[in-house]
Amino acid sequence: MTDVNIFKPGAEITIDDKKCIGCRRCVEVCPEDVYELVKREGETNPNREYKSIALYPEKCILCLSCLEICPTNAIYIFGKQ
Repeated sequence: MTDVNIFKPGAEITIDDKKCIGCRRCVEVCPEDVYELVKREGETNPNREYKSIALYPEKCILCLSCLEICPTNAIYIFGKQ
């Protein structure tokens, strides 16, 4: 018999606002539409106008695609196994 890791849906997702560059990669790669890009309040730098947020962390299936694609390592995920 083979041991199989079964993950419960949902995760605690933290996005480091200082590291997030709003590139949209996590939004595009997530198969469960957990992330959304939102405008930063009061931001004057056009390169930091947007940021990602984990709008639906309860939908996370812990595929970790977002972690792999994030160019600044701004995403932290804590899930249950």
